[in-house]
Amino acid sequence: MTEEAARRMGAAGRVGWRAGPASLEGLVWLARVGPASVEAWGCAMGWSRSVAFSHAQRLEREGWLARYPMLRGHGSLLVAKSSGVRMAGVAVSPARPPAPTWWAHLHACGWVAAWLTVRGRVMQGCREVDEDPSWRGNIRWHDGKGAHRAGHRPDLAVILDGVRFGIEVELARKSLERLTAIVGLHARWRAAGQTAGVIYVCADEAGAARVRDIARQRGLSTGRGGGLRIELLQNIEREARAARRPQAA
Repeated sequence: MTEEAARRMGAAGRVGWRAGPASLEGLVWLARVGPASVEAWGCAMGWSRSVAFSHAQRLEREGWLARYPMLRGHGSLLVAKSSGVRMAGVAVSPARPPAPTWWAHLHACGWVAAWLTVRGRVMQGCREVDEDPSWRGNIRWHDGKGAHRAGHRPDLAVILDGVRFGIEVELARKSLERLTAIVGLHARWRAAGQTAGVIYVCADEAGAARVRDIARQRGLSTGRGGGLRIELLQNIEREARAARRPQAA
């Protein structure tokens, strides 16, 4: 919890608001990460599903959290509202309401953040990466539709052994040319000493093989010191649940 968040939490307690320090700690995590499922959030905070729902309800009552239902049977995405980000004292802009086309990606990013959290990693959440100018890059590619140019940032970032890695959550199948441009950006960052490489989180083995082949062409590999690590999303979720940190409600 940030010092500013703790100060505000003390003020909240004095006027009788019901969200306590544990709820606010969860709010800080959501402000840093962006939209996340109840299960991923609870896993990161060490809460059972019922306890996570209880904290979500408390934060909703205060007007600090919004809940966006996904498809029936897939739960909801929790988002720290503008007032919640201010209450948390995190220097990020609030996440936008999640559009259906981004549900799967945001759900996956939340699980990656939970996986990093329960493993005790020093993480930059999605909202923090978005605010960090050192993660701004530019990519160019050419395909059947012509020449393209765009800005690019990784989805998350992590510091391992004192060096940082960008994290890309690769679920939808990008064009070969665009994916090559993004991998090339990470290769340039690594060559310049800005990062130690990139971690790709893929939906399946086919996607992982595609990334591995493109990365090899750009001088990145999954060997020791090769600058590339690939994880499957299903393994991320399983390992996050297994490493859940038990905490008091």
